[in-house]
Amino acid sequence: MAVYHVALVGVVLYAFRGMWQKLFGRKRPFVTLYTSRNSERTPLPKNGETCMGLTQLSLIQLIRANVPALGPEATFDGVWWLPGGDAQTMYSAIADFSQVDPIVYERKLLQVSDGGIIAVDISPPVASVPISKRENILLVAHGLTGGSNEAYVRAVLARVTPSTDAHGCGFRAIVMNYRGCNGSPVVTPRLYHAGSSDDVRPVILWITHTFPQCRMYGLGFSLGANILTKYAGEEGDKCPLQGLVTLANPWDFVKGCHHLPSTFLGRHVYRYVLGGALRRLMRLHQNVFLDAADIPLSRASLQAFFERPRLTLREYDELITAPMYGFKDALDHYAKISSSNVVRDIRVPCLAINSLDDPFSGEQGLPIHEIRASDNPLVVLAATRAGGHLGWYEHGPGGRTARWYVKPVEQFLAALVEYDLEAKEPPRAVGDEAGFVREAGRDDEVGFRELSPNEVESVVSGAHDSKLFSGW
Repeated sequence: MAVYHVALVGVVLYAFRGMWQKLFGRKRPFVTLYTSRNSERTPLPKNGETCMGLTQLSLIQLIRANVPALGPEATFDGVWWLPGGDAQTMYSAIADFSQVDPIVYERKLLQVSDGGIIAVDISPPVASVPISKRENILLVAHGLTGGSNEAYVRAVLARVTPSTDAHGCGFRAIVMNYRGCNGSPVVTPRLYHAGSSDDVRPVILWITHTFPQCRMYGLGFSLGANILTKYAGEEGDKCPLQGLVTLANPWDFVKGCHHLPSTFLGRHVYRYVLGGALRRLMRLHQNVFLDAADIPLSRASLQAFFERPRLTLREYDELITAPMYGFKDALDHYAKISSSNVVRDIRVPCLAINSLDDPFSGEQGLPIHEIRASDNPLVVLAATRAGGHLGWYEHGPGGRTARWYVKPVEQFLAALVEYDLEAKEPPRAVGDEAGFVREAGRDDEVGFRELSPNEVESVVSGAHDSKLFSGW
């Protein structure tokens, strides 16, 4: 009850501050775009079949011309009862979105090289919309302990997956559910962390192997935004994504871990909520870890971890993430997995949308300096004045509450498709007699085997309450 009362007092204080700023604050543009010094001079390469006689645009020019939601006249009609970043953030976790934007998925289970399993959810299902050549595929990476069931994911998919005849963008979405999340089975003593880009590679190999000649784009939310951005930077010129858009990327986890306890709600609420969500995920699959013969954590230390009444996010990363995944400590983990490290190395068009009042990272966690100082014209950061962490709730049609970010995401993806970028080279797949498909030409082992190929499991997302923390 003490935590509840502390949170309630904090919400009232921050709501009052946010309402004061909304009513009497100085009017400023809602969106500020940050890009590199040479962003105007580097055109995006177009498909050779369509570029003849057509104007080529740089990424920042493409955004200015085709994404009015991020333009100088962009507006955000935030709901009055969610003033400030904290209120916008907390609403995502407490509101009931179960009947909003229902999406039908088809699930596939992929066994990867270390024996673990990754669940991917496909929409529209292949069973209802057969595979065709040169599809536009949207690879989606969700936030902390989330999945394809999350309302923030469904809000975008409800707009971009319908056909163009139905006023959508015609994408087929592939949502990658991290190990243990949203019903994804755990069969090895490994889950994931905020830098688990190694699990992205077999999923991308499966996509390019399953959907021939597809054009693949990426969409990342929060933790998933960091993972996809880190992946794009690591792959560099070999990244097979045509483009990438991220929402609420934490970017710099070292700065974030210092910012989080510096605020009232961060110190007393957020860091415990995030740490508790990861502990509940571990508890769901605790037998796999307790029965494992060879992991860098003793059974006694795991038992003590499971019996703790509560813990912070940093404590979780100190006790579990660092030893499990080979980091010296939590700070070493944060320093090495931050996607702000790879801003210079990204070689695909990348639009990142963050809010300056995100209570998890704060303004100081955004890579504004890194982007401005780099010579990379392929990264644009759109910093909004309000929105919180994966919030951006505003007045929608018919008096309903809508998520503002859906508009720029939809507009940006549609602009990339219409521009017809030069096709990226997919990874080369090589199969064996056992049905395991590997990526050729890599020193590390990247591969998959699709389990139960004759079984199709269709689920309607949002029909049931999540067993884990939801919303971020």
